[in-house]
Amino acid sequence: MNTDPAPRHTGCARCACQSLCLLGKMNTVTRQSWQDLTTERSFAKGDMLLRQGETASFFRIVKVGTTMLLRSAEDGVERPVGMCGHGQTLGSTVLLGQPATFSCLALSPVRVCEVPIAPLLHSGLVDQAFLWELAVSYAQTNAHLADWARIVRIRTVAGQVAGTLLQLAALQRSTLVRLPSQSALAALLATTRETIARTLRQLEQQACLVRRDRWHCEIERDALLALASSGSALPARPGLRSA
Repeated sequence: MNTDPAPRHTGCARCACQSLCLLGKMNTVTRQSWQDLTTERSFAKGDMLLRQGETASFFRIVKVGTTMLLRSAEDGVERPVGMCGHGQTLGSTVLLGQPATFSCLALSPVRVCEVPIAPLLHSGLVDQAFLWELAVSYAQTNAHLADWARIVRIRTVAGQVAGTLLQLAALQRSTLVRLPSQSALAALLATTRETIARTLRQLEQQACLVRRDRWHCEIERDALLALASSGSALPARPGLRSA
C-alpha cells in the first residue's frame, strides 16, 4: 500500500534526477508552475504503481528506487519485460487518452513525483515544449525496452545477469547497485532463483562484482561488459557448475 503523499514537493533544483526527468528539463519559470501541481508519493517494495489497461488520473516520474515493468499477453499472465528507475515516466499515455500499456511494481522503496491530469490539462502547461519532451521520453522508454529484450537474448545466464547489473547501474546512476530480489531477477530472465544465486556467487568469485551486503553490490563495469558482450559462460571452478 502506498503511503500518504508528502506534504509538499521538494522541488526540482536539488533533485539528482533533474537532468533525466521530463519536468526537470523545462525552463525555470515553467518548472515552477509544474511544481505547483506536483506531489511526492512514497511506495513500499511490492506496491503496484500502475496497472496495465487502467486509465489513471495522473502520471508519475520515478525519483528514487527501481520498478519492474510487466505486461499481460493474450493468456492473461503478467510477465516482466524490463525495469525502470530514476527520472523515467510512468503512465504518461493517459495524456493521449490511452490506458496504461504496462503494469509497474516497486522492487524497492520507491518515491515518485505525481502530476494529476485534470488540473494539468486546464493549466496551459501542455505546450509544444512539453509535447517535445514527452516524445523524447517515449523514445527513451522504447530504447530501454529494446535493451532489456537484447539482454534476455544473451546466450548464457551469466551474460544475462551481467547485462542486467549494467542496466541497473545505469538506472540507479551508480556503480553501487541495489539488487532486486533473486526471485525478481529470475522472473525477468526466465530462470530459477537458485540459478541467479549461483551466478551472483560466481560473478563475485570472478571479480565482476563485490557484495557489500544482501541488497547491494559494487560492480566492475569492464568485466561485466566483456561478459555481457561475449555471451560466454563463466569459467568453471572446482565444485561449481558454470552458468
